[in-house]
Formats: sequence, structure tokens, C-alpha cells
Amino acid sequence: MERDPRDQPPCAELRSKRYYFLERAPASVADLLDASNDCWCARTSAHIGPDGDVVAPELCCGPERGCFRPLPGLELASRRVEGRGVRT
Repeated sequence: MERDPRDQPPCAELRSKRYYFLERAPASVADLLDASNDCWCARTSAHIGPDGDVVAPELCCGPERGCFRPLPGLELASRRVEGRGVRT
């Protein structure tokens, strides 16, 4: 039985409007999504990721995707101190 992608940890670069209102790092893709399900990649600022594929919650939640970056600890990726990010 496959896990629901919304229950998996998202890529550290996955963004949505709801992301900017979180008080902690999202534990799952479901934490990021609102009713619109609209999301984008913070690295490209677009609906296309750095690998050229579409950004979607179910596609950006695991190392199967070449550009996936795991969440760093519990701090929000957008609030990281420059230079302390996870390198892949």
C-alpha cells in the first residue's frame, strides 16, 4: 500500500502561500497546502523545478527527484542564515 504523498516530508524548496504563515517547518506536504493546492519551487520561483519538471506536491516529496532537498532541522528554509543551507 503506497503512502499518500501529502503525508511525506516536502522538499525544502517547495513553497505555497500557506508556507509563509507557518510557525515551524512543515512536517508534511499537507502542512503547506491550502485549498488551491498551488505551489512553486523557491529555487526557480516558478511552477517548473530546476530539473525541468513540473512542481507539484506529489512530485516534490522524496529523493526520487534529482533536485529534492531535505528540510534542514526545524527552522523554516526561508529563514535560514545564508550559507547554512543543505547542500546536495
